[in-house]
Amino acid sequence: MQKNRHSWLEAEASSTPAALQIVVPVRDPELTQAALRHAGTLGHDLNVCLRLIDVHVVPYALPLNKPTVSCRMLEMKLRALAEEIEEPVCPELIYARDWEEGFRRVLKPRSIVIFGIRRTWWPTRDKRMSERLRRHGHQVIWVECN
Repeated sequence: MQKNRHSWLEAEASSTPAALQIVVPVRDPELTQAALRHAGTLGHDLNVCLRLIDVHVVPYALPLNKPTVSCRMLEMKLRALAEEIEEPVCPELIYARDWEEGFRRVLKPRSIVIFGIRRTWWPTRDKRMSERLRRHGHQVIWVECN
């Protein structure tokens, strides 16, 4: 395990190898919940590992292991999100200097990523990032919310 990465339930996840992994990034709480619900329905009767990844950006002025927010508070927030669906979720907390770089670093090749996005006609930051992830070979699914 990398030193800038925290994962709970890792022992549980490794004891039952999943045939498929679905990754849900933590962005806006409402959008993340919608993406998690959708991921839960996709993998309902399949052997799926749902990875909930929260990338916390640490300013350059601080060491990566000394974030600006309490680690315990970040963990509690992540656990609360993970417990909102019935499917088993592997929450992971990542510390990075750049959100997208930290997120891409933990993705396995050809990952399935589910993004919760707001319905708009213009290209948002998350839509642009989704296109970059697709160019890197990942499968990206958008779950639109109003």
